[in-house]
Amino acid sequence: MTITTAGPRPAGESGPDGGGDGTPARDRWFPLACYATGQLVLLGWWLALHPGLMSPDTVSYVRHVTTGPWTATHSVAYDALLRLSLRVTGDLSPVTLLQTTAMSAALAHLAGALRPYGPRRRWLVAAVGCAALLPPLGAFTVTMWKDVPFTICVLLAAGTAAGIAARPRAGTRHGDGARQGDATRYGEDIRHGDGAPPGATVPDGFPAPARPRPRGLAWDPRLAALGAELLGAGLFRNNGFVVALIAAVLLVPLLPVARRWTAAVAAVAVAAPPLLMSIGYPALGVAPPPRVFAYQTVFGDLAVAYAERPGLFDRGQRELLTGIAPIDTWLRGATCHTVSRVYFDPDFDGREAERRVSEVMDLWRGLLVRAPGVILDARLCRAALAWQIGSTAGEPGGELYRFSLRDPVLPPGWEGTPVAAVMRGRPLSEGLRAAALSALDAAGAHRLEWLLWRGALWCYLCYATAALVRRRTGSRAVAAVAAVVCAQQLGVLLTNTAQDFRFMVTPIIAGVLLVPTFLREARALLSPR
Repeated sequence: MTITTAGPRPAGESGPDGGGDGTPARDRWFPLACYATGQLVLLGWWLALHPGLMSPDTVSYVRHVTTGPWTATHSVAYDALLRLSLRVTGDLSPVTLLQTTAMSAALAHLAGALRPYGPRRRWLVAAVGCAALLPPLGAFTVTMWKDVPFTICVLLAAGTAAGIAARPRAGTRHGDGARQGDATRYGEDIRHGDGAPPGATVPDGFPAPARPRPRGLAWDPRLAALGAELLGAGLFRNNGFVVALIAAVLLVPLLPVARRWTAAVAAVAVAAPPLLMSIGYPALGVAPPPRVFAYQTVFGDLAVAYAERPGLFDRGQRELLTGIAPIDTWLRGATCHTVSRVYFDPDFDGREAERRVSEVMDLWRGLLVRAPGVILDARLCRAALAWQIGSTAGEPGGELYRFSLRDPVLPPGWEGTPVAAVMRGRPLSEGLRAAALSALDAAGAHRLEWLLWRGALWCYLCYATAALVRRRTGSRAVAAVAAVVCAQQLGVLLTNTAQDFRFMVTPIIAGVLLVPTFLREARALLSPR
């Protein structure tokens, strides 16, 4: 069965299904090929780094669910996964194995959403393999970080949003604003009666094109999946709801469904994590995090502001600062690239900061009104990871944090316990481990930081690809992916605490998967008509 159109096929495609071979069966194995490629490569990383890379955060997660107390300073959902793994298997490695499976599914999902706008399938499969093989991304996937499931949820949301955006809009004939020459891309929509382009023939056995529904009344079942994915982003990172909120705002004009449906789904996804933090978790016996922990960026802002313009602080405000930490501590921590030099300084009195956090916030809000430029400059500097392509390693506090390749330092009294045993590196293949460590060492070269470890370049590639696809096909699908990437970029501006690679993994993965599409669109733009 085939679908014919009056318009010419896009360059590089010889079959009506856009695969170059005219065989619809290729579309059936394509997602499986993407998934199998990603899973095979990521399984190699898991075998090499078994049970997974760990960090001081990992120790905190395990302490929460073993010796306690269990607090919501990190993701309660991720803590629960570790607790379940320890109780059922007595080990932590099932969590990182599950992460490889979920990441492979997310890569296949996003690749499937991009397929109508990319080159031949083999190049997208290769892009999936490349994303999984790159040392920063492969090692990240098998690290016991809450940021891994957060990233997976955001990637899934990008793929789901792209699929919804590619759906024909109510009242249009071509669907998604596609030009007649690109109508072959939307064969599936035609088959399901979402409106056929002029000259199209509908195969036997499929329903005739349905009459377009009134604009703004449509509900797409995939919105429920999008809501669940945005909710997951908020559950797996405490400030992930900020990314979910920004993504929802940016996606509203791009999705061909009723705005009230999108707003309702987004409202649930964004509101649920804060409600759980304030009501749900305490009811389960999980203590809320200290307020001072949530306001780390505020203390960084104050340190920068005091060092640059001490005249902004009156006597009472200086006494407030010195009550929390000596002035020398504030001056030492006055680097805009990280808050750790003041917040984690041994002389920083966390209890006093917690007691006077309301006064600190009043001081910060006053500075935001009187000297907004100082606060904005500090935030932009701290978000350099998301916006600046070049490295900040030569500036105070600008060193990029990657991974901890050593076993974590365990709390006193843990040595010799069953928990300590499962938190030690136990590679299942010494050969793969040696290869993995060698690859990570090579990828850590300073000259490669802008390409492999920083997300800014990949953000801009996403935006350029979305613009090129929109220009040639009229499709908003890639723009939906770019909107989710932009939400991550803007979220870093609002919440970033340090130059930490893991905060911008989503744009890197999305950018790698978009490379085939970008190259195709660039070639189409430069080739003579």
